[in-house]
Amino acid sequence: MKKISIIIVLLLFLCGCDKTQPEYLISSMGFDYSGGKYIACFEAVVINSENTDQTVKLLKGEGSSIKEAVSVIKKKCTQPLLMSHCGVIAVSENMPPQYFKEVCDFCYNKEEITLSAFFIKTSNPQELLSIKPLSSVCVGYDIMGLIKQNPHFENRFFEVINSGYKARLPKITQKDGGLYFEG
Repeated sequence: MKKISIIIVLLLFLCGCDKTQPEYLISSMGFDYSGGKYIACFEAVVINSENTDQTVKLLKGEGSSIKEAVSVIKKKCTQPLLMSHCGVIAVSENMPPQYFKEVCDFCYNKEEITLSAFFIKTSNPQELLSIKPLSSVCVGYDIMGLIKQNPHFENRFFEVINSGYKARLPKITQKDGGLYFEG
């Protein structure tokens, strides 16, 4: 009887609830190419079931390929990156066309990234994605709202692919605490 009691107590300890790890919900991605290196930055909303507050982090990685830059980001995180809610993919306006095609191909091969995500260009994706959000939990969703108010562009992921990677992307800038279309 004593042995059975000990086994039951041990099983209760083993079956106890573990603390859940935070999840990284990727709301937007940024890509740049400079000095022979790809630079990837992901805006992540950190969701933790033990804490109702949501924090936003900018995750950054560099590498000789997009895959390597993203791998650097993944190694920094304790949990997988949830990319199914990525709404914006920002690329540097100075990125040469062949590198833009590589970004598109990388995102297309990541099956969890939705084909309805918006592509935008900006002078510095990392700087844009690191600003304080204006009306939502993250700047990526603020950018989505701005684009939806100005539907003159064909910059959804599937539209960019269908155009042969030659779609006219809106340029988004940040100044005076706000987000703006430029040009």
